Amino acid sequence: MAEWRTEEPAWQNLFVQSQLIRAVRVRMRLVPDEHEVRALEEQWEVSRVGDPPRLAISGEYTRGPDRLVSRQWTTERGNGGRLEVTETFRFDGAELRDPLRNAVLEAGWVWRGVIFGRL
Repeated sequence: MAEWRTEEPAWQNLFVQSQLIRAVRVRMRLVPDEHEVRALEEQWEVSRVGDPPRLAISGEYTRGPDRLVSRQWTTERGNGGRLEVTETFRFDGAELRDPLRNAVLEAGWVWRGVIFGRL
C-alpha cells in the first residue's frame, strides 16, 4: 500500500494549512502467476475539525485514478515593484501513483488499474 499519511504529525500542519480537500491511497496486489500488479486507487474527501484543526474523513469516497490537482499560490510585490506569483503548495495524486507504476513497469511486470471488482 502507498499512502500519504495525513494523520502523521509531520504532515498534519501542512495539510491543514494547504486546505487540501482529498486524501489518496493506492493499494496494490502482486499476482506472480500473471507477472502483474493490480492497483486500486482510492480517494476520500476530507475536512478540518477540532481545535487545533486536524483532517477528518467526510462523506465522499471514489475509486479509480485521481485527476484532481490542488495548488496554492501567493502573490507578492517583487524587487522591481511588479506582482509575482509563486506556487506555495501542490498536490497531485499522480505524484503518488506514477513512481509506483514506473517501478512496476521497469521491473518487467504489468500494472493493471482496478476500478470495479476485487483487487
